[in-house]
Parts: sequence; structure tokens; C-alpha cells
Amino acid sequence: MQTMQCTELSQVLTVEAAAKLYEGTALTQSAIRRLVRSGEIPSRKVGAKYLITIFAIENWLNGGVFQPRLSDYGTIRPVSERLITR
Repeated sequence: MQTMQCTELSQVLTVEAAAKLYEGTALTQSAIRRLVRSGEIPSRKVGAKYLITIFAIENWLNGGVFQPRLSDYGTIRPVSERLITR
């Protein structure tokens, strides 16, 4: 599978859209729905639809230890001392 950028990981999908994204894998629409209902993949229910993030699916696929590469976040800059409150 192709490496995803951080902005793609936060994308919110319906169960149906997630199944299309992972087409050709064991993550069928019914499998994703079952995982969502059991709580194995975190989601929000809005009306009759469950909404899930790609991050939540990738996290589940990697056994709950999904950690994007640091480069996925772009450039990390130090926090200015002025912004730190005590």
C-alpha cells in the first residue's frame, strides 16, 4: 500500500468510502462496519452513518501501534520561548 501523508490520515470517511479505499483487501464494507460497531476502530455516529478516519483504520491495521514517520508531519520547528507560559 502507498504511504499516506498526514493530511490524508485525518480525512474522515463513511464506512462505504473506507471500503472503496481499501478495495481488494479483507477490509470489506461489512468487515469495517463490524469493527466499528465492536469499537475496535474508533468512530463517530452521525445520524445513521458511522464516520471514521483513515488514521483509525491504519492504526487498527498495524495492531494499534501506527506511528506515521516524522517526515509525514513536515518540518518541525522549535517553539519560541515567548510562547511558553509558566
